[in-house]
Amino acid sequence: MSPEPVLLSYDLHGNGAPVIFLHGFPFNRHIWDDLIPYLSPYIQMILPDLRGFGHSPASEDVLSMELLAEDIYHLMDHLGLERAALVGHSMGGYVALAFAHLYSQRLTGLALVASHADPDPPARREARYFTVAQIRERGILPLLEDMPPRLTPNPTVQEKVRRFIQACSPQTAIYALLGMAERADANLWLREINVPVLIVTGSADPLIESARIQAMLEQIPVASWVELPGIGHMPMLEAPAELARALLGWVQQFQG
Repeated sequence: MSPEPVLLSYDLHGNGAPVIFLHGFPFNRHIWDDLIPYLSPYIQMILPDLRGFGHSPASEDVLSMELLAEDIYHLMDHLGLERAALVGHSMGGYVALAFAHLYSQRLTGLALVASHADPDPPARREARYFTVAQIRERGILPLLEDMPPRLTPNPTVQEKVRRFIQACSPQTAIYALLGMAERADANLWLREINVPVLIVTGSADPLIESARIQAMLEQIPVASWVELPGIGHMPMLEAPAELARALLGWVQQFQG
């Protein structure tokens, strides 16, 4: 029996075309706060905490990308939104791709920030399982030790990342890691996406290979790619103005 959808905690900012921003792992909706002054004059920003993160209800289930996408579908119904665009960061991008596959009729646009369509290769999957075992033994500390320097070269942003990680519960981190390890290959769905797609990456992001992005661009019918020079895996914290500029160019493709 599949888990029931939950009503996510969320913030609303601005008016205009509705755009839902999906945070990555192990963060919450406040990673997008620096974009609010740039984007809220032009769009309605919907910032949810994914299940188990921030102030959203916790779960006793593996956080599959399909389950998290179903929560977004439920949130749209709650807000009375027939259609919306999605912006997904890292794990949030995996959720956005699952949503695009399951609920394409509800989608107006798709933006992937420091994300991609590939499933975990075996070594990456095993690394996630190892991290799960470490979190069970030591709490959230393994993520605090490992993640900040890999996500950004900027020491100030690394400190912000640490504060976000400290706010994540070990249980949620475990369920999300398992969900990411077991996620499907979203490359199989890329040709189905019939809305404007934007991919934003940082040139200093060690987690995203440009070959991955090039392969995606060849599959998606309408897609563009913006690479931010010197930026790592956290463009919304490292270069919010530049990320906002890229997103506004994308919004113009579907905004009525």
